[in-house]
Amino acid sequence: MSLPTLLRPARAEDCRQICEVHRLAVRYSCAQSYTQQILEAWLPLLTQDSYLETLISKDKTLWVIEYEGGIRGFFQLDFAEAQMDALYVLPFLHNRGLGTALLQRAEQLAIRADLSILSLYASKNSVSFYELNGYLPLGNAAVPLNLDVHIPCTLMRKHLFNRTPSL
Repeated sequence: MSLPTLLRPARAEDCRQICEVHRLAVRYSCAQSYTQQILEAWLPLLTQDSYLETLISKDKTLWVIEYEGGIRGFFQLDFAEAQMDALYVLPFLHNRGLGTALLQRAEQLAIRADLSILSLYASKNSVSFYELNGYLPLGNAAVPLNLDVHIPCTLMRKHLFNRTPSL
């Protein structure tokens, strides 16, 4: 028996759980790909306020996936930049389709917003996930956390196609 899964826009009261998911995903999913120095610089930047800022932005959207009675993953999409800012799932729930469901919803929203491409900076541990979902690596990149620490990642892009025929 599968448990119900719900994809929905985030609400202000979700920000604590979203932050918890994000922190756990970085702490455990990224631990084998990044140094302790990077993790120690990254984790303090993940605060509830950043998600609240996304909720009030007209250019961004924040969605969550509920599974087994709670928020288990989320994505943050920037329409103005045609960029996926974040997509994370709790580490102990990987390979259950939650990340794929989140990614597909983000792509649907991007298509509805008339975006033809979607780009993202994939952490080392997530590159294969995005490749399996049709994203192409464009090259190495580094996202700054502070003046001294940068996250090595891969810039990736996917061409989006509206699968519904226009009338």
